[in-house]
Amino acid sequence: MAYIRGSTKRLVTILLGFCILFILFTFTPYSDNALDQLPHGWRSQTLTPEQEEALIRQQQKDKPKDQEQYDQLWNDQESENQREEALEKERLKEEKELEKDVDKINNDKILFENNDDEGNNKNKETTTSADDIVPIQDEDEDAQDDLPTEFNESLFPPSSQKLLEAKIGVKALNSYLNDNPQSLSARDASIAYSLAQANIAYRNDSVYSVVIKPKSKIPPSGDIHDYTSLARYFWKNPNTPDGLPYIRIDGKPNPDMDSVWDYRLLRKVFRDCYYMGQAYFWTGDERYAEKIIYRVKEWFLNKDTYMNPNVKYASLIFGHNLGRAQGVLDMFKVFGMFDALKAIEGSKAMQAEPKLIPDLQKWFTEYIKWIDESPQANQERNARNNHGTYFAVQYVSILEFLGRNDEAKAMLEESKDKHIGSQIRDDGAQPHETFRPISFFYSTFNLQGMMLLGIQGMTHDVDLWHYKGPIEEGVVRISAKNTYEVRVGGGTIEDAIRYISEYGVRDLSEWPYVDTGSRNLYDVLKMAKMASVIYGNDRWQEHIENLEARIDEQIPEGVTTEAESTTEQSDPNGFICDLAILSKGTLWHCYK
Repeated sequence: MAYIRGSTKRLVTILLGFCILFILFTFTPYSDNALDQLPHGWRSQTLTPEQEEALIRQQQKDKPKDQEQYDQLWNDQESENQREEALEKERLKEEKELEKDVDKINNDKILFENNDDEGNNKNKETTTSADDIVPIQDEDEDAQDDLPTEFNESLFPPSSQKLLEAKIGVKALNSYLNDNPQSLSARDASIAYSLAQANIAYRNDSVYSVVIKPKSKIPPSGDIHDYTSLARYFWKNPNTPDGLPYIRIDGKPNPDMDSVWDYRLLRKVFRDCYYMGQAYFWTGDERYAEKIIYRVKEWFLNKDTYMNPNVKYASLIFGHNLGRAQGVLDMFKVFGMFDALKAIEGSKAMQAEPKLIPDLQKWFTEYIKWIDESPQANQERNARNNHGTYFAVQYVSILEFLGRNDEAKAMLEESKDKHIGSQIRDDGAQPHETFRPISFFYSTFNLQGMMLLGIQGMTHDVDLWHYKGPIEEGVVRISAKNTYEVRVGGGTIEDAIRYISEYGVRDLSEWPYVDTGSRNLYDVLKMAKMASVIYGNDRWQEHIENLEARIDEQIPEGVTTEAESTTEQSDPNGFICDLAILSKGTLWHCYK
């Protein structure tokens, strides 16, 4: 063999080197496509628009199916965030209006009519009929069911009295009663309110189920048992034959949204059970326990009416395969139902249903497995605003119900930095909420969630009430391409309550952020009163008096303070919230 020498050898070596580089960058992971995955600035090559489009298509092709769907939805979701600010507020308002309607029409009436009554339902398109599901028959309108309407101390069940003393302690309970001269009248008002709500719930004999949907609103899965709620501002696309995908029309709610009742009915299940659980606790009336069990089985367990253990079609835009991340929060008030089940665990009705709790735990085991694997839920889990706060409330509640207390405690420890420390500034402001157009409402709403987390933390010896995160720079995401830096950390939940309380008594113009919404000072007052139980009455009495005076100023002329206190807006359930704190969340939580 002849040896290659001199310049020829150098030339061959160079050619071989180029060949090797060509092979490496063409047939290995270090190809052009892979280099484009490196951080910005790593390579300086500029791609043509055609190359960029081809690259994006290839990247999307390589991603898992679910992730691809959520990347596709991400920009839509982020760009709508600001315009969706009023969504939760409107939903809460709708719930209140619905409850008012219940007050007016639900004395032995069916709230959601499911029968195909001739004339009323000629055009009603449903997937079920009276042959499929038969609602409980109403009693005669003039029948007297003799349900209790006020607290009778002489009839207070001894088992409930013992439970109250065991969960709070006789000394702590007496101390609370002595330190709050109006506590007994507050107790009676709270129980009367709970009984009124419980009686409405008990008398309501309509069907609560996800299967009551129009055929045109069944989710992409085709399974009527899949929970579905619809995005508010999306309408049929006029430019496509089938109207899909739905398109957004800003600020114009689609009335079609109310054709699917899953969201309202789910919240009614939780609310009805919560108040009927309280009614059983204070009166021992077995009828409430029986109705709670009926509602739980109807929604979650019965063969014909059950809900599948997921909310992957919550906040759905028709034309997309899955719902949106914020739909995961449709379930967060589930703790109200769990509280009710704890309250009636000693009842005869519960003793007659030994499989109820195991079967329900099986359902929620599947549900939490779905949460852990869901891209929607993962996005909510990591949110550094009210979405993350209420995700944690929901997640911890379910873990507690399943007896997975170590995991619940770990989630609460994680919440110190993620949902408390990183959300409250040293002056008490909440930067992730104050940039919103209805900033006062969202600051209040998020703070209510943090206080729920605080009560849950007490159950597991995790102190969130006094936690103060480090002061640092954070990032608020407005959209996929629009973020800005804010200073976060350094404040406690008490600082946040004080901040809201102080601005609550000032003129609206003094609030230092954009705010186009209204203010519910009753909610602020309730938080201040809860703060007095947690942090000491001497630190909060002045704030409470100032808020009460401000509320009195806003009462219309001719309306008494006593009359105002009976409205839905003022909700005299503060006594129950105080007991929730004193019992460290082991009896119930502050539902509202």
